[in-house]
Amino acid sequence: MQSILAGLRVVEVATFVAGPAAGTIMGDFGAEVFHIEAPGIGDPLRYLYTLRPLPECDENYPWLLDGRNKKSVALNLKNPMAREALYRLIATADVFITNYQPSVLSDLGIRHEDVTGLNPRLIYAHVTGYGELGEEVERPGYDATAWWARSGLMDLIRPRDGEVSMSAPGMGDHPTAVALFGAIMLGLFRRERTGLGSKVSTSLMANGVWANGIMAQAALCQAVPAQPWTHAESPNPLVSVYATRDERHFALVMVKEAHEWALFCSAIERPDLLADRRFTTSADRRLHARALVAILDEVFATRTLEAWTVAFDRHGITFSIVQRTASLPEDRQMQANGVFRDIVDLPGRRTVDSPIAVEDVAKIAAHAAPAIGAHTCAVLRELGYAEEMIRSFLDTGAAAQA
Repeated sequence: MQSILAGLRVVEVATFVAGPAAGTIMGDFGAEVFHIEAPGIGDPLRYLYTLRPLPECDENYPWLLDGRNKKSVALNLKNPMAREALYRLIATADVFITNYQPSVLSDLGIRHEDVTGLNPRLIYAHVTGYGELGEEVERPGYDATAWWARSGLMDLIRPRDGEVSMSAPGMGDHPTAVALFGAIMLGLFRRERTGLGSKVSTSLMANGVWANGIMAQAALCQAVPAQPWTHAESPNPLVSVYATRDERHFALVMVKEAHEWALFCSAIERPDLLADRRFTTSADRRLHARALVAILDEVFATRTLEAWTVAFDRHGITFSIVQRTASLPEDRQMQANGVFRDIVDLPGRRTVDSPIAVEDVAKIAAHAAPAIGAHTCAVLRELGYAEEMIRSFLDTGAAAQA
């Protein structure tokens, strides 16, 4: 079947991940995505893989992931000729994605009010670090700062007396991109009803608070803050992480413990715990949590992760292995569900699929991310520029071709 977004044109004047990754999802479903980047330099995302402590690799894996299925158009938007070409492209587009601060958008002449007259049906999608209002509107934001640190997650996700830790690369960018994708689709749905375009937006900060929503709502309700604890002091031994004999870990999450407690004792072959008055009820287990954690630590240290996986699955216990990132490509459950997909023009290489599926709707094949300016001349021709004018673009530095 034809991809569901086939025929839609998306223009990205955005860098790094949160904005462009929304375009990646649209591209997966057939949209034609034009990624605008600076001649000779390109999107800074192209250089992220050189930043440590990111894993060392000869391949540019961040760009391979978020630059796939796009057309790279290298334009120097400070040049009037290049800006005019961008305007022509926007006039043909359905969606415009940007993550620039308001002052940069103003300097480049690509604010919503600057371009809506070119295309009244345009969905203008703006993703920011800290929102579009307030005293921090111009503050640069990355997911490590606006999504992870500012949202309370960075402070929350650590044991008592433990150091705060940085987020994984893109950990907040990709969920925020999904939110932006949803906003864009709402804009397109509204356009179907009204015939008019609109501006849609989201921010890394808002998405971080949304990810931390339960605890944020607790704060809004003036709940007494939970005190951090160590593993040994876990207030609920049945919702915790344990180590196995082979130094692997699993997360135990028994939220239905009234039903699961007896099954759990059977799974770990400790029926004596059912008769132990310290652990009879949920309240008893909380009161004697430290003792129960110590017992379970000893039990789980006697077998491998694989052995415990078999035992838990047999008894219907809710848990998950703590998967190592390096092992993700071999994860059979992920393979069965299409979490990874082949890059058709890079034999043997796979990429991470976008996490959205529509029944009976095909995604287009994943193609390698383009070189800087790989499609510049072709797009300028499509926009009606003669060869002599295209040569002028290239000679003056207004544009560049790979």
